[in-house]
Amino acid sequence: MITRRHLRIKVMQALYAQNIDKSDNINRGESWVLKSSQDFYLLYITLLDLFSELHACGSSLLLKNTKKHLKGSANDINPKFFNNKALKMLMENPVLAAQCKKHKLKYWKNHDEYVRLLWDAIVESDVYNEYLEEETSSMQQDKEFLVNVFTKVIVPFERLSEFIEEVNISWVDDIPLVNTIVRNSLQRVDAKDAVISVLYKDDEDQRFSLELFRKVALNRTELSNDIIGRTPNWDSDRIADLDFTLLLMALAELLYFPSIPVNVTINEYLEIAKEYATPKSSMFINGVLDKLVKEFIDQDRIRKNMRGMQ
Repeated sequence: MITRRHLRIKVMQALYAQNIDKSDNINRGESWVLKSSQDFYLLYITLLDLFSELHACGSSLLLKNTKKHLKGSANDINPKFFNNKALKMLMENPVLAAQCKKHKLKYWKNHDEYVRLLWDAIVESDVYNEYLEEETSSMQQDKEFLVNVFTKVIVPFERLSEFIEEVNISWVDDIPLVNTIVRNSLQRVDAKDAVISVLYKDDEDQRFSLELFRKVALNRTELSNDIIGRTPNWDSDRIADLDFTLLLMALAELLYFPSIPVNVTINEYLEIAKEYATPKSSMFINGVLDKLVKEFIDQDRIRKNMRGMQ
């Protein structure tokens, strides 16, 4: 589920914060990496749970209109949405129900104003109107409707970012990848494994982020000297903190992770630099790493196993 790149970003944020705070508390940094990764999964479950809350919101409004003998708009009272087969399967998904219960998720209930605003936006959307106008109904059409509602209405909803920042600021970096995973789950909602039950792909990925954080934190002085010693035109004060953090992480992977190929490490940190650092950072980091790799290979300091040689 969560990718290696996103795990690297979590470690980058923890190391950057540690450097800014001038703290050497490894336990606190590790705890933050673990919590931030878990929060990634909570965002995924929260966005899937939103559909149940939207169903409840629409049903409540329909009931109120019925009791008060209000006519309501045709869209508000149209039963097609409430009978959506894909939506029902999502709401009845045992993994989703178990995870919501396990984590005691109440984000939408505690911020129900966003649910109502989203419901209004959905009812007024072209996606919703086109769905109601379809004369036929099938599981595939119902799935496509959920995907379109999520992609074209929920994701671009202006106040969704407000909700995310209010509940958990770390979700801001998670939302693009989580959105992709949610769409995939909606497209496969009728499959038994539609809702992902685990955060990590495997045990190795689960260990990766903590090991990377520890290797950098425990070997910071040695790694820093390697970098500064090979950038004669730059002292540590002239290298941006984030650039230096990414270089430390890349160097730690090159030296201490024998199963990760050199080109994978370099490409990953260049991509992260393009997204999070300055426009010139990726060029600077690429130049430093290119020099370091050549020297370390000559010195036999980079030793990769068969998997890391691929």
